[in-house]
Amino acid sequence: MELKRYEVEVVYRQTARYSVEAPDRAAAERAATAHWKRGDVRGEVGPECCELESVRVVDLPGEDARAADRAAALRFLRDRELVIERLSDDAFNPCVHDALSAEEVARHVGWTTEADEADAARASRALERLCSERRVVCFSRPRVRTGERGDIRLYCTPQHLERLSMLMIEDPSGAPAGAV
Repeated sequence: MELKRYEVEVVYRQTARYSVEAPDRAAAERAATAHWKRGDVRGEVGPECCELESVRVVDLPGEDARAADRAAALRFLRDRELVIERLSDDAFNPCVHDALSAEEVARHVGWTTEADEADAARASRALERLCSERRVVCFSRPRVRTGERGDIRLYCTPQHLERLSMLMIEDPSGAPAGAV
């Protein structure tokens, strides 16, 4: 029997319980939520409980299909970055120059799951391989949306990151930082 490769996504819900001191229920809720957002384990009562929500299994595509996915993801990142660099009025606007998550790449490239959601797993697979090939760079930053916890991986090309780094060390007059 020939073995096949599959990609399995396990989605679960975590429950964390905290012991906090507060003047009332609302304050206790705010304090516990603040602990949770920071990932703070102080005050946690026992281990986190997990509840399985779903499991999704997909056939891992062949190497040709994965290579095509990598090419599409890289082409999208490069095209997007070229547009940003040519049309941006404010080079320091972080919402314009932010790198993209795998979910955003999947949404823009048009990769969806059977449930018609962005296929972040497919994009992540392509982007992570591009990172290992050093054709894309990735970094993590804390999630900033209310109710989200943990870090999110973001991706951009090395050329774009280098350009942004150069902009960061220049002052508004265009002179390198520290120049007199």
